[in-house]
Amino acid sequence: MDMLPKADALLVVRTDFSDQERWQAVRTSLGDIDKGGWAKEFSGQVKVVEDPAYQGLTVQQILALLPDGYKDPILVIADKVTVDSQEMLFLVIELEFTWEMRVIPSEIPGIHANLSIGNMDFGEFAESADADGVFRGFHD
Repeated sequence: MDMLPKADALLVVRTDFSDQERWQAVRTSLGDIDKGGWAKEFSGQVKVVEDPAYQGLTVQQILALLPDGYKDPILVIADKVTVDSQEMLFLVIELEFTWEMRVIPSEIPGIHANLSIGNMDFGEFAESADADGVFRGFHD
């Protein structure tokens, strides 16, 4: 199994290849992505990895494939739940403690930015997740 690509970017790894049409909608939810897989909407660059070799891999298997020197505090996985759910719930993995949480697409940039600059920690987002464990943003 090949290591994930080296990139100074947040990696979004696709592990479900069951529905290409639905995947296009999921991918679009991340913002404007060029043919090379780079998202332009985030404050930093995001690299979408769409290699069928990663089909069905578990979180632990994916983490074992992270390249040396990966600097982002999180990794994002687009799995079967992401593709099948109406809300396109991505699995966000916090890498220091290997915490994970489902997140709607529009909230990923905020989590990424705040963790990258040390403004917040992952627990603050997790504490604000809804009763179903999904982070949909902060509520008053």
